[in-house]
Amino acid sequence: MLLNDFIKKFSIDREKTNKGNALGNIPHGSEALIISKISEYIKKDILFICENKKKYNQIKDLLNFLEIKNVYFFPEYDTNTYDRISPNKNITSERVKTLIELKFSQENRIILTTAKASSQFIAEKKSNYYKNINLKIGNEYDLTEIKSFLIEYGYNNASYVREVGEFAIRGGIVDFYPFNYSSPVRLDFFGNKLDLIRTFDATTQLSHDQDIDDIYIYPCDEIILNNELVNNFRSNFNLEFGSESKNSKLYESVSNKVTYPGIESWLPFFYNSKSTIIDYCNDPIIILDNSIFEIINDFEETLIAQYKTRIEFDSDKENTEKYYSLSPDKLFLGKEEYQNIINNYKYLQFSSFKNPNEFNLNASNIKGFYSSDRLNKVDYQILKDTITKNINDNNSVFLACSSEGSRLRLSKIFKNQNIDSYLFDKFSDLNNINKKGVGICVLNLPNGFFLEKTIFISEQDIFGEKFYRSRKVENKNFLKDLSSINPGDLIIHVDHGLGKFINLTNLKIENSYHECLMLEYKNNDRLYLPVENLEMLSKYNSDSENIILDKLGSNAWKIKTEKIKKDIMHLAKDLIDVAAKRKLANASKYDIKNEFYDDFCSRFAYEETDDQLSSIDNVLEDLSKGIPMDRLVCGDVGFGKTEVAIRASFIVALEGKQVGILSPTTLLARQHFETFKKRFSGLPINIVELSRLTKNKKEVIEKINGGFADIVIGTHALLSDKIEFKNLGLLIVDEEQHFGVKHKEKLKKLKSDIHVLTLTATPIPRTMQLAMTGVKDLSIIASPPIDRRSIETFIFKRDLIVIKEALLNEKKRGGQSFYVVPRIKDISTIEDFIKEKIPEINYVVAHGQMSSTNLENRMHDFYEGNYDVLISTSIIESGLDLPNANTIVIHKANLFGLSQLYQIRGRVGRSNIRAYAYITYENDFQLGSNALKRLEAIQSLNSLGAGFNLASYDLDIRGSGNILGEQQSGHIKEIGVELYQDMLEETISLLKNKNDKFINEKWSPKITLDLPILIPSEYLEDVNIRMEIYRKLSNLNDISDLELFEVELVDRFGSYPSEVNILLRVISIKIRCKHLNIESIKKTKNGFIIQFKDNIFNNPEGLLNYIAQSNEINLKPDEKLSYEGLDNNEILNYIDNKLDDLELLYKLN
Repeated sequence: MLLNDFIKKFSIDREKTNKGNALGNIPHGSEALIISKISEYIKKDILFICENKKKYNQIKDLLNFLEIKNVYFFPEYDTNTYDRISPNKNITSERVKTLIELKFSQENRIILTTAKASSQFIAEKKSNYYKNINLKIGNEYDLTEIKSFLIEYGYNNASYVREVGEFAIRGGIVDFYPFNYSSPVRLDFFGNKLDLIRTFDATTQLSHDQDIDDIYIYPCDEIILNNELVNNFRSNFNLEFGSESKNSKLYESVSNKVTYPGIESWLPFFYNSKSTIIDYCNDPIIILDNSIFEIINDFEETLIAQYKTRIEFDSDKENTEKYYSLSPDKLFLGKEEYQNIINNYKYLQFSSFKNPNEFNLNASNIKGFYSSDRLNKVDYQILKDTITKNINDNNSVFLACSSEGSRLRLSKIFKNQNIDSYLFDKFSDLNNINKKGVGICVLNLPNGFFLEKTIFISEQDIFGEKFYRSRKVENKNFLKDLSSINPGDLIIHVDHGLGKFINLTNLKIENSYHECLMLEYKNNDRLYLPVENLEMLSKYNSDSENIILDKLGSNAWKIKTEKIKKDIMHLAKDLIDVAAKRKLANASKYDIKNEFYDDFCSRFAYEETDDQLSSIDNVLEDLSKGIPMDRLVCGDVGFGKTEVAIRASFIVALEGKQVGILSPTTLLARQHFETFKKRFSGLPINIVELSRLTKNKKEVIEKINGGFADIVIGTHALLSDKIEFKNLGLLIVDEEQHFGVKHKEKLKKLKSDIHVLTLTATPIPRTMQLAMTGVKDLSIIASPPIDRRSIETFIFKRDLIVIKEALLNEKKRGGQSFYVVPRIKDISTIEDFIKEKIPEINYVVAHGQMSSTNLENRMHDFYEGNYDVLISTSIIESGLDLPNANTIVIHKANLFGLSQLYQIRGRVGRSNIRAYAYITYENDFQLGSNALKRLEAIQSLNSLGAGFNLASYDLDIRGSGNILGEQQSGHIKEIGVELYQDMLEETISLLKNKNDKFINEKWSPKITLDLPILIPSEYLEDVNIRMEIYRKLSNLNDISDLELFEVELVDRFGSYPSEVNILLRVISIKIRCKHLNIESIKKTKNGFIIQFKDNIFNNPEGLLNYIAQSNEINLKPDEKLSYEGLDNNEILNYIDNKLDDLELLYKLN
């Protein structure tokens, strides 16, 4: 039956009946199109109830793509009902926005929700609990009222606004992050008048250029903790649980208007009567997805089981914290009640099956254009015939791609296959485009479909299953957190060595206050460092255990750094010599523009990251140069290093050369072998494996030596004397640092004139990358890996019920779990818990004190699926990709560093299955403010890309000293990562630019003036932000950079006071002094004294003439310049004028 015919018939039948209201044969993916067509004909509210979150998100994407008006979204929570975990603020914000707008918007709306969300009790429709405010440029507002609104409606006060649901107020600047904007928003007030509304970059905190005329601020939480609702909760809670419940943390938190984790589980207590999303619609037509009533039935059974578990847990005498669970019937509609409510409305049941007794659409899903037995073989002829036939029949044909990169690649492939195509971004663009052939767009569509005159083909229909990236998250800002210096941190002072930063303090110097960093050294000695000289410090990012602070005034630090400088010089020379020899050698050139390459790339099951594409381009460029490649690709497990190796192998093997892939462990070799076999299936490439798991070793060796094996994957067995490659063109080494000295010597012989690609999961700090540029070719894959499914991250006080449910749920869906502990002694606690509470779970233990063989055997058994749970310390990050492990529980998370947490969490989420990370801590009082910040930071990022970046700041976590050698690793421990990097970079620059003058010493001009040099706390209250500003200022090296920073300062914090103006002027003088080699400026009674560093000025002759002609300048015996002409002139202007003269002399030389 045609869709339009059905809609006409359905709309004529006005009687509300549940008979005959079913529509069958609906292809997956087409629901949004069908809903939009029904909405055009029937001028009523349409409530579409999806079966689950996945379907909801797919239909939501397509509705947005179709640009349909009056569409509202009401998602379900991303948490379990009885967990002590609150849903994501993006979800609660969107729900509340929908509830507000449904009360005031016009009819004929489409409301999209899920089965669970539609059965949940929410605030009654007639209430006015939820409000929004509309702010317009030019109007006057009370800032106090705006702040009160943000606090009352769920926004959290923060130093920096980076995440949805945060706000910050600094003077007349209000920053906040609403869920319906892709960037945070900045309000700029002049007095009470709203002058400017702009979005700003969460990373740099700088405003974007485009102005916004007005903005709506919506609540961020579904539960508003105002007096009325708190009183409702207290009385309802007492009625339900009795007066003894007043001692519970939940009751205490709500009474004090503090949100409690998982507070949504008591939502009905806050309202006098209850509604559902159905009540917010105006006499809607309800469209039910497949099997909605069965889903509600299963959901009710699950809730009852979870409720009983909680009740049992509460009755346990050992449990000191009762949960006070509400029964499921108080939170959700039961199955019978739900069905009765649906029966009160005219409803339509969708079904993907044909039903002989109902109406069936003339539609179908697209069958794939690849053959399942040979996954990599795409039948382009059938694809072309299908497209041509439909275009000739005047059907509209569209191709949905997973990303912009995929779209460009597919349009290229279509061109090669002589299939006409055009690109479009939005559905409305089709009105203005010359449409010839297939329209290619970017859209997350899992299955293609044919619906009357419209055909959508998905990328998955052509190449098989694809996994998609969610919204890209910028993670760079968290690097700042880690490299910034906070009170209590260990620091390295260039001149004085290792100390501890205690706090910022104001010292009175002569008649003015000067903000300084108080640094503590051995024997409690104190050093006060002026804030403008902060660049003399670097954070000590190495292991801080058993560290002894340096002694002030001792020579030990100087001796230590001199020795390290010599060692670094040797290292730098070696690196440069190796690079020079490589450039003189020859190697095979490879043609990378063959016709099969794009097709091969399209079969990759994931969308590539920018860094991954960049690494691939680097490798392919190296292969085409004719010089032996020696490239190191760095990226954490799962970041896509293997795909870089696969594409290089494809290019080399296709030209008849052999590829050798060397892995440190048998298990990793087996994993690479399986991956390569899958990617190269259907191609005439012979892949073999050589390790202790290989049965017919003799036969494999003969194939390798005879040149019949195109790609050889193995362990160090590949380096044995029996192996002689016939025609080796490319050697890929995975984790070279894991191989012994003998193996490395054999590698060196192999490497002489072939291309070498080394893969490592060891982070390389960004500054060290700069240092090694041109010395060793580095490609860094540090951007977030494709969000195959983002990792749902929950942080909560250890709750055995939640953990038990998490491990059992993973087992039920056929998956495996990690349970990570900070110390070996914690393992027994977890073992006891599993034995006692979840005896059906089969677990294995692994930690770093086991022998390597024992550890590998246990990991192999876990990889093979012999165990449900792996209990381990944080050392389990051997490069293994375990796509079946998708739940991780982290014990005592407050004992891990931020970068460790990212690394550990990144062990899950390797497939298209939703991954869960449960990050637990023991007691609230154990969480210091820094630990809390770490945990908040990890929850705010659903991708793991920042983890790799963060880990690069903490080399000891992953032992990356191995890349430079053991000696270098020891040096890093002695002087800290940042200073080591600076020294290495300086040395390499010095060696590479022998003729250039290179200042090999870090120093900072000292400016001593009787002026207040500080940022007043009234202007910037937060100490950490003040430290960030001081650090940025002290690192500026150019006046133009200072001018830009001044603009940033006003943009972020508003107009600054006179003290900040003085600070900026002093920084300007300091920058100029550095360029002029002036070591210090000190104010005197009538002027100031200048001391040149090492008594050197660039134009000594000109300087002497200048002194001779001036009445104001005297040259002192110690070669200092004394200016004595300060009249009533302001000292800063006087210094600036005299520096102008010196700069002119400097340029004249």
